[in-house]
Amino acid sequence: MPQRLLPYRTASFVGFVGIFLFAVVGLAHLPAFGSAETLVHGLAWIGVAAAAALMGRAWWNLAPEIFGARMPLVGFVLLVLFVAWVWVWFAIVLVKCEGSLRICGSWRLALDVGAFAMYATLAWVVWWRTGHWTIAALILIGNLCARLPLHLTDLPPWCRPLGIIILSAGLILGLVALFSSAEKRRVEELGSHTFFLAGWFRVVLVVAVVGTLLILSVPYLLSWLTP
Repeated sequence: MPQRLLPYRTASFVGFVGIFLFAVVGLAHLPAFGSAETLVHGLAWIGVAAAAALMGRAWWNLAPEIFGARMPLVGFVLLVLFVAWVWVWFAIVLVKCEGSLRICGSWRLALDVGAFAMYATLAWVVWWRTGHWTIAALILIGNLCARLPLHLTDLPPWCRPLGIIILSAGLILGLVALFSSAEKRRVEELGSHTFFLAGWFRVVLVVAVVGTLLILSVPYLLSWLTP
């Protein structure tokens, strides 16, 4: 990476992490601040917006080096908003749900809608990069079947386990398809820093998939192991 772009890489990391940290402060109960708690929350959400803007500016300048070209402005803004929402989603799980989706209460519906938006974005990326609409459909259908039983009690009990299986298959096949597609593309045409060829991106995807599978399967493993 050229020396002139190194500050943008640092700014990208600072903004990326800052979104999550400011969101945690914005959602946390802070009785120590007394009547100033609302002000602190407001400043924290301003910090979320500032961190997202910092990250977006850095990504905009890094895009030609990583992707080979800049994406359309509207799509880029949506990408930044999506990443910001992912961090806010994790902050809600950590602060409001105490790390467990099972005790989210009134926040559960918002989190499930947000999670569906994340999986829908992943499904779109798989379809866009590989053309495999069937894998994208597996991700969407699996996510719906895994989450709808939490809100619609009339659904059969096998619906959620089936959804988890379908979602797991979609995520694994999606990873394979993305990696295979990246390998087939000519690096000399897309540049040496092709996004899906990057080792760090592959590690992030694998960790995300494994983490998702663990989170979804733990309640069932505990229920099976409990006498």
